[in-house]
Amino acid sequence: MRKIIVFTLALMLGTISLSQAGQQDFTLVNDTGRPICDVYISPDNARDWQEDLLRNDKYCLPSGESIDISFDRSFRGVKMWDMRIVDDKGNETIYEDFNLMQISNIRLRRNGTAEYW
Repeated sequence: MRKIIVFTLALMLGTISLSQAGQQDFTLVNDTGRPICDVYISPDNARDWQEDLLRNDKYCLPSGESIDISFDRSFRGVKMWDMRIVDDKGNETIYEDFNLMQISNIRLRRNGTAEYW
């Protein structure tokens, strides 16, 4: 099941040109062995996490499923991003340093690592 999530990041740093549209979008694959109920992503130098990308208290991304994440173009030139996930038991894992200008798929694994391409 694929679900498209569009979110707006609160901090406005400028407008991305149309030639860059979509460069930070990615597909998140849950291979953690647990449902993921919250996904937060922020620029690597941000002090706070942005809003929950799943935005639905009743929806958790099942293990083995994927979801397409699309960005509002608020962050001009931001390459490096960090991600925080929370599973259905409330356990959280933080993944750091994703260059979303170069990758379009992120697979989160059971051992707390991520594979990306």
